[in-house]
Amino acid sequence: MTAADPRSEKVAVVPEARFAELLPELRAAGYGLMQLPPATLAPSTAAEAVGQLAEQVTEYRRNGYEVVLADTGAWCAELDAVLVRLGLEPLARRSA
Repeated sequence: MTAADPRSEKVAVVPEARFAELLPELRAAGYGLMQLPPATLAPSTAAEAVGQLAEQVTEYRRNGYEVVLADTGAWCAELDAVLVRLGLEPLARRSA
């Protein structure tokens, strides 16, 4: 027998700088977490990472998951821009 997945088809995208701080609260609320790249990452490298993250967000949304942005920080605007280019709405913000 396997344990039930506690995440309830909810995913929060979290800026790297706030990941450890927000982890307990978001886990308690039933969210799985995805982390944005560090603010210090080179823009070209971050763009690639954000693009891959946007593809994952797209797949979660396609499968009916609620995906939110847990806080603002480095690369949030870039992620929203990539999502818009992919034909999706920017992520809803969740108060943390």
